[in-house]
Amino acid sequence: MAPYRYHARSAAGAARSGTVEASDLDQAIDRVQALGLVPVRLEPQTAGQPSERVPFRRGVPARELILFTRQLETMLDSGLPLLSVLETLHEQTTFGALRDGIDRVRADIERGSTLTEALRRQPHCFPPIFASLVHAGEEGGMLVPMLDRIGILLENQEETRQRIRSATFYPVIVMAELILAFGVLVRFVLPRFATLFRNLGADLPLPTRILIALSDGVERHGWFLLAGIALCVGAAVVWGRTESGRDRLDAWILRAPLFGPIFLKGAMARFARVLAALIDGGIPISEALLVARGVAGNRALASEIDRMRDGLVAGHGLAAPVRQSRLIPPLVVRMLAAGEETGSIDKMLLRVASYYERDVDYSVRNLATALEPILLLILGAAVLFTALAVFLPLWNLMNAFRH
Repeated sequence: MAPYRYHARSAAGAARSGTVEASDLDQAIDRVQALGLVPVRLEPQTAGQPSERVPFRRGVPARELILFTRQLETMLDSGLPLLSVLETLHEQTTFGALRDGIDRVRADIERGSTLTEALRRQPHCFPPIFASLVHAGEEGGMLVPMLDRIGILLENQEETRQRIRSATFYPVIVMAELILAFGVLVRFVLPRFATLFRNLGADLPLPTRILIALSDGVERHGWFLLAGIALCVGAAVVWGRTESGRDRLDAWILRAPLFGPIFLKGAMARFARVLAALIDGGIPISEALLVARGVAGNRALASEIDRMRDGLVAGHGLAAPVRQSRLIPPLVVRMLAAGEETGSIDKMLLRVASYYERDVDYSVRNLATALEPILLLILGAAVLFTALAVFLPLWNLMNAFRH
């Protein structure tokens, strides 16, 4: 038996932490769940050794998880028994971590566990939201339709991720080449020009003096500069892993130019679709909000969803608590209010999800177009500055020789 430090949330959404004794990670998960808590992460602690963080996030590539979900849905819809389906998927899966996870899920079900319980014991393969949606499907007797919704959700996420990568690939390559070319110029080319200019005793213009100063600084203090950059990056990473750092970073991400609105709309689309699926599956709205907050993928947005849930529990409804929110879009608030009045919250949420999915698709498709002016401006400024720094002294020298 070893102590496991847990971080979890109660049924009311409050954060909880503590320690449980368990022989392995699976038993630790069971004991935390027995306390009526939803585990967020576990940290096995052994004497004399630093704690090893075991995050509850998916370690399986999105494509592998999508393929597994679609195959599971198709085979169950064909009437095959669950154990036979899992055995077949175990044989067909080639990704090692997922293959082992499926085998452990099958073994747990053979020992009497439900599919949801077995999935929750494999957080490195199946994210918590995956197991929660499966739980809603099992409870409502609609496992196959719920698996279809999970597949749609995962496919939309992966498609958006790939489109963002495609849209930013060209600008990233151009900027990398620009930085590399500028570094070669400052480190190897400009010092030779600087020596020539100094020997001739010519008055150097401001752009040239700036580049020469940069060149001298890189030559004399290059290693210190690299060490300083590495130190700053490391400090930023450490700060980003703290509670306050993550809160501020997530809030900034949603307000970042160009990408912030895309992230916000994508998060609201996922939240609305998952919440609609949970409500349609018969899960109480208060519990559905507790589950759906995890799919937002942003702590600042999750805090707003917690406010929504607290207001619902207090009897203020869904829309009223976040009516003045700076993060929850007004469209979502209005649709939630309309859904409460008509008793069709799930339908309104599906409309919200469909709208934002189309909006995200349009925004991502036009992302490259929006980045082009910024990229051209940066490239133009860099080329102009470099040209002035190199050619102005040459022109001055040529004029001096003529006279």
